[in-house]
Amino acid sequence: MKRHSVIFGLLLFGLGLIAQPKQIIHQSFPVDEMNNVQLELNSKYEIEMWPGSEILVETKIELTNATNSIMRYLIDNKRYAIGLDTVGERSVKLLSIDKEKREIKTSKGKLKEEIIVRIFMPDFFEKKQEQLWVRSKPLVTKNAGDTEEKGEGEEGGEEKPSKKEQKE
Repeated sequence: MKRHSVIFGLLLFGLGLIAQPKQIIHQSFPVDEMNNVQLELNSKYEIEMWPGSEILVETKIELTNATNSIMRYLIDNKRYAIGLDTVGERSVKLLSIDKEKREIKTSKGKLKEEIIVRIFMPDFFEKKQEQLWVRSKPLVTKNAGDTEEKGEGEEGGEEKPSKKEQKE
């Protein structure tokens, strides 16, 4: 019986060494009034299109040589947080809050981080450059401050004459 207890204890101890803190953080950002979204993230990321009107961000974090309390501390201090900054009237920037991500040493050694960011981009945006996403039908501002979608081939500021007016 002692032999079984020793083996069981060693298994539990071994599992404790293998366990790595893991966490998934979800964030959402409204972009229904925006034409451009620029990405400035200091982690690897994947873009997936979806039919919603907000940008959804899922950040998966896995730490090696850390404890759950270290993980909680880093999350609370916004090491993995992503923010939204307005850069123009209809442009925003999705950016990493902690730009540096300095090296961290723990009692177990150097902290190793595996961070995977998935960005769910509304399907009314399309990729224009490596880190620039643009609304496929840009919004324009009317005189009263209301917005409307600008159709293809339309010029802002002028009204097109109707077919009846063109014939006369």
